[in-house]
Amino acid sequence: MKKTLITAAIAAAALAPAAVMAQAAPAPTAAPAATAAANPTAGAKVFDASGAEVGTVEAVQNGVVTVSTGTARAGLPLNAFVTRDKGLTIGMTKAELESAVNGAKAENTAAKDAAIVADAPIKSSDGVVLGTVSKVEGDNVTLALSGGSSAQLKKSYLGLGADGSLALGMSAADFAKATQSAAAGQPGADAAATAGGTAAAAGTTPEGQ
Repeated sequence: MKKTLITAAIAAAALAPAAVMAQAAPAPTAAPAATAAANPTAGAKVFDASGAEVGTVEAVQNGVVTVSTGTARAGLPLNAFVTRDKGLTIGMTKAELESAVNGAKAENTAAKDAAIVADAPIKSSDGVVLGTVSKVEGDNVTLALSGGSSAQLKKSYLGLGADGSLALGMSAADFAKATQSAAAGQPGADAAATAGGTAAAAGTTPEGQ
């Protein structure tokens, strides 16, 4: 059976949002009365009700505002923000937000680990079943693909979809390109060594960072 170790293309695109974005975290309490409508933009500072800094807006997409505290990332809805004298304000302190993210990440990790069992399907970001789990060894998951081939990836590359199924944060087309590139470019043991080293380097950032 042909086996390919997935390269850093997957590490770069993989979910994390299990890279736990805190949609799974408890919703923040309403921020104090606004002086102007909130319009979060990337790079803007975020404060709590007392005016203490919480973090910085990293991105705004599809109604979700990604806030980084420096040690955690949270995806918050637009209506969690108001604008006060110091700027964007939410109803949680930095410590409260980080605690919510860490709690959500722990729950997500436990649920994901419970879902990684033999024969469990793994889907792409566009809903295509990429293969099924054939073996789990430590942090490595072997994915059985069609045609008798297989691919090995790290647990950290996987997340849970909205339906609770295992999901990989890249499209089926991109996954096919990554596996084909790994198989063609680094055959045999060289492929495992090269991809393994690259994935290890890519995986040095903790989940949620």
